[in-house]
Amino acid sequence: MPIPSLKPDWVNFQNESGRLLSLSHSLSSLGPNHRKLVAEIVLLRLFLLTENTIASMCPKLLCGAAYMDNTMPKNLQTATNISKAKALISAYGRSKAVRYPKWSTAKFIKGNMKYTLDQSDPFFLSAQNHGQSLDEMRRVRNQIAHRSSSTREQFRQVVKKHYGGLKPGVSPGLMLISGALGPTTILSQYFGYCRVAVKEIARA
Repeated sequence: MPIPSLKPDWVNFQNESGRLLSLSHSLSSLGPNHRKLVAEIVLLRLFLLTENTIASMCPKLLCGAAYMDNTMPKNLQTATNISKAKALISAYGRSKAVRYPKWSTAKFIKGNMKYTLDQSDPFFLSAQNHGQSLDEMRRVRNQIAHRSSSTREQFRQVVKKHYGGLKPGVSPGLMLISGALGPTTILSQYFGYCRVAVKEIARA
C-alpha cells in the first residue's frame, strides 16, 4: 500500500476554501437579509471544511505521511492503513474509546493525538496557536446551527469581544458581514484564521 500524502487534503482545502471565498465576495450584490443568510452558510461550510481537513490529515500522519515540508511526524504509534490509524486515535491509551473524535477546538485536536504523537511534535504547538480563533468560530457556528440558550450565551461572548459589549439585535449573519468593526469583515478574518491554521498544522 502506498504511503498516504497530506497534499490532496491541502489542495482540496485550498480549492474549496477558495470557492467559498469567491461566494463571500458576491454578498454585496444581495439584499441585506440574503447577505446575512449566505454569510452564515459560508461560515458553516468553512468551519466544517477546516474540521474535516484536519480530521483527514491526522490519521495519515500515523500511516507514515510526511508533513508538507517533508519533515516526518514524531509518531509514538504507527498504523498500516487509515482505518487502523483512526482506531488508534479513538482507543489507544484510553480507558474508554472515543467513538466519534471531535476536531473543532485545539483541546479536542490535541487530545485526539496525544497518545499517538510525541508531545514535542510541532503539531501540538500549531494546534494550540490557533485554538482561540477556532473556538470563536465554533461558538458562532453553534449559534447558527442550534440557536439554543447555551449557544446564544457563548455567542454573546464573541459579540462582546468584537463590539466591546453586548449589542442588541446582532445575529451571527450580521456580525459576519459587518464592515464597521475594522478594515475587513469578520467573515474575511475567519477565512484568514482557517487558512493559516491548516497551513501551519500541515506545515505547508
